[in-house]
Amino acid sequence: MTTTALKPSQLNEIAARIERREAVKLQLPDGGRLSLERGLPYLFVHRASEEGRDEGTVRLLGGEAAVLAATTGAKGVDALVRRVAEAGSNTYGAFLVLELWAGPPGSTTFAVRGPAGPAPETVEALTRELEEVAQLYPGLDVAFQESDERGPPGATPILSIRESWERGILYLGLEIPPIYRDGPDGPVYPRFLRRLQRALSRALRQTAYEFIRVQTTFELENYHALGTQTVADFVREADRALAAIERSFSLLILTSPVNIAEAWDRFRADQYQRDPVFHYRLLPMDPDLLKRQLYNVPLELIEDPALAYLMQDKREELDRQLSMLGERGSPDFRFGSMRLYGAVDDELLEVATELLRTIPPPRGRPATRERWVDSREFLRAAEAEFAHYAQRHPAILDRKIEIRPDLVGLMVSEGNLLIGSHLRIAPSRVGALLHHEVGTHVLTFVNGAAQPFEQLSLGLAGYDELQEGLAVLAEYLVGALDRSRMRLLAARVLAAHAVEQGATFVETFALLTGGYGFTPRGAWHIVARVFTCGGFTRDLIYLRGLISLLAYLRSGGDLHPLYIGKIAQRHIPVVEELRHRRILRAPPLVPRFLDDPAALRRLEAVRAGIPLIALVTEDQP
Repeated sequence: MTTTALKPSQLNEIAARIERREAVKLQLPDGGRLSLERGLPYLFVHRASEEGRDEGTVRLLGGEAAVLAATTGAKGVDALVRRVAEAGSNTYGAFLVLELWAGPPGSTTFAVRGPAGPAPETVEALTRELEEVAQLYPGLDVAFQESDERGPPGATPILSIRESWERGILYLGLEIPPIYRDGPDGPVYPRFLRRLQRALSRALRQTAYEFIRVQTTFELENYHALGTQTVADFVREADRALAAIERSFSLLILTSPVNIAEAWDRFRADQYQRDPVFHYRLLPMDPDLLKRQLYNVPLELIEDPALAYLMQDKREELDRQLSMLGERGSPDFRFGSMRLYGAVDDELLEVATELLRTIPPPRGRPATRERWVDSREFLRAAEAEFAHYAQRHPAILDRKIEIRPDLVGLMVSEGNLLIGSHLRIAPSRVGALLHHEVGTHVLTFVNGAAQPFEQLSLGLAGYDELQEGLAVLAEYLVGALDRSRMRLLAARVLAAHAVEQGATFVETFALLTGGYGFTPRGAWHIVARVFTCGGFTRDLIYLRGLISLLAYLRSGGDLHPLYIGKIAQRHIPVVEELRHRRILRAPPLVPRFLDDPAALRRLEAVRAGIPLIALVTEDQP
């Protein structure tokens, strides 16, 4: 048992700091810690048993902003909690102490212990939220026990019921079923522990929020704001390490054929009857060595559940991308692509097919070569677009615009706009492409670069789908999403589905030209993209991303936060949490079309549930 307790002068200083609403960081004599990141009217307490190990339990409080961790036999813990709670109650009008511990082996019940009468909304919030946590594993249950025993069995109470009443302190206990480990001395199940920590963290913060809202004078807008507002140095180091790995290769560039023009000429000469042969850039790195670096990044050290989720999600994506690069040209590449981007489901296939049946091929002759905008003209238009955004955030000028002879069309890489030297587009498409490439892809890179994590600029895992959904939505909002463009997005889905089903290049080409009226050159560009490297099905995300985004907006989702960086739709709640915790900041730039009354009217039409087919305009002459 630890015999050294804090001195009265130390307790007085801690109380004074709490009353000044200042942070308190303290290593306790028994090796425990008191961490009050800022002035908050609650404290989560965990006292580990001195007999045997208590593996994993204290990690459930990792990332919380008000924690005391000690051992049951540590002297002076009760005095410390009492002074913290008293000072907090004096400052905020009331104070919550919630102590948690692991139940006996075999336990399957989250047991809440507390009073039946006082603060019923807090107890109800805790039991209600724990019922959500209990969904993580079959057989778990939640029970409330009216009891004066609110600490671990056999441990000295840190507060008596009488003094908690007299001092305006609500003292609750929570026994957690230790299903996250194999017995009291056995190993922890790390992946399940992370899931449990994230779910339990939400439940604890919701409980504290309910207590604060009803019982105290503390002002709080959202329970997310109760999370820690500091980021450990090793989290930033992990972010930089993942970013360095991602920057060492470009999946899109390394999967783009370098002989696309020659392959088209050969395919046309073969009367569209022989599958083309594509060639690719040599890999500038060894995927296996990069994977070794990837798994040497110690993400298991990240206690904050929100940040751990984002980093681990990204590591899994990088792993899959590196596997695909090692499988270029093999059948396995197609399966890797399907793992990374998902497969075309029946509903998406039906939507794409219906669009192609409903929207006829464009009529009339295509624009003549003299009327097309070439790469130089588009570069000048892009420079003007950059200059517009630079008036609000000059950092966009750190990105470059470059004409590249080894690219077809347009690409944004790390916020830089890359233009294929042979680019030829109709004048009517210039504005739409500027909003697509600059107003979405470049803008979200620059916004992400203004955040504390590089992943927000390079892209969180799975960001592509929301990015492309936003980019296509931008085309609609500026009135430039025409029938040909929508047909293109639908055809990409059909081509990706054909690849997934094992169709050949020639068969897929014939499907688009013979079945849906695409020109040979138009079908070539669609099919070549999805057959690269053996089957690159990424193009299905354009239409799927648009559909998901429309559903999000119809359900009341806010458009502005989606431009904070390159994020996936599944990350919106996490990003919202980090915004409330003041770890992420408001984006410095928003797309210029959000200042256009006509675009805002179209946005309202989306929110009102405009059908997908109604987004398209007549093709421009």
